[in-house]
Amino acid sequence: MLLPDATATVPAGPPAARGRTLIPLHSTVIAGGGRTKINFSGLLSIHNASAKDVLVIDAIEYRDQAGRLVERTLDKPVALKPYASMQVVIAQEDVRGGIGASFVVDWAAPAADAEPVIEAVMVAVQGTQGYSFVSAGRRVPRP
Repeated sequence: MLLPDATATVPAGPPAARGRTLIPLHSTVIAGGGRTKINFSGLLSIHNASAKDVLVIDAIEYRDQAGRLVERTLDKPVALKPYASMQVVIAQEDVRGGIGASFVVDWAAPAADAEPVIEAVMVAVQGTQGYSFVSAGRRVPRP
């Protein structure tokens, strides 16, 4: 989900910083000693942590437990205004990612210290029980 008032024009020229963040998204969790599977909805949340610079999101990939590409979210790069955010939602019924699903986010910024804050929130409801947890992104090498 990307709201128009959160975006800016993608800057021209080479960025000062480029990065990649891996965010685990546990779309299915095994419980009860392996007897039960609980499917979770997932919300990927990307926040520009800069007060003055835009953050360019070059690519968002959703990958399954084997690392295979399930879906690409962006058709072209998107620039987030300072402190703005964007989200990607995976429905609770969408089990394409399996037990070890993840997102890979490629980003660029005009300042070297402008690393984004990227997390995934997982929520499941079964009957009267609700489960939720957060998974923080971790920077990994970008080819």
